Amino acid sequence: MEKTTGDASVHETLCVSAELKSDIKAPFFSNYKIPLLSLLLFGTFALRALYPETFHFGFKRQKSYRFKSDSLGFFIGDITFFMNNSYDEAEQRIVELFPPKLQVKVKKVIRPVLVLCEKHQLDPFWVLSVMWTESHFKHESKSKKGARGLMQLMPQTYMETLAEMKEQGIFLESDRGEDYLRYQYEESFYSLGYSPLISKLRNLEVGIFYLKGLLEAFNNNHYYATVAYNMGPYWTKGQLKNNLPVGKKNNYLDKVLKNYYHITKTLSQNSNVTFIPRI
Repeated sequence: MEKTTGDASVHETLCVSAELKSDIKAPFFSNYKIPLLSLLLFGTFALRALYPETFHFGFKRQKSYRFKSDSLGFFIGDITFFMNNSYDEAEQRIVELFPPKLQVKVKKVIRPVLVLCEKHQLDPFWVLSVMWTESHFKHESKSKKGARGLMQLMPQTYMETLAEMKEQGIFLESDRGEDYLRYQYEESFYSLGYSPLISKLRNLEVGIFYLKGLLEAFNNNHYYATVAYNMGPYWTKGQLKNNLPVGKKNNYLDKVLKNYYHITKTLSQNSNVTFIPRI
């Protein structure tokens, strides 16, 4: 059936109206989508500037630390402590295991220690015991022989281990960017500052990786690895090769064991643990 004049007029009006809507919509979005994106970005950075300790770019922390059952060392025979405590609870409980005069210092390093030990699957109680013996948790500590930092690494050992890590493609925690470091290590970040935190993380991670390498070199014997950290792996291997004692009447090992026992004795009373006899 043919359209009447009236129908044609209505049809033309609707077509013109649709064209106008299309013309109006296109310039609106083309003109305003970039400013809207800019506004969104501005708001994001403004929130971070106003609330730097709480605002983050999508980083999410897991609920608890995760260690494999064979990651722990001298005394702790299971990992229920970490499974049954949240991220923050585990940190707080471990800090409280130390003498009161050390707790302030330990609190500043506990999160980096646990995060990095989890990353490399190494016993954090062992690392804390070595660190207690080496530097008493003083980041600026420097020995007469030139060993530096929390883990008291010699410059040559530090550089060689760092080179080995890069050769293996291990991405350092300290290189993950300022936003991540602010979120993950908030207390240390704001108390130390960005650059000192990076320095601490590198010294700590290289030391942990070096300790793990020693542990593997000595067939997961924590006693030999501890002595090797102090006396050097070549000396320790030489002693073992020639059937000479390693760790007998060794003051350094005695101190590490004493510190380890002090940290873990409370946990050992409340956990299903296996004590490994002294060599």
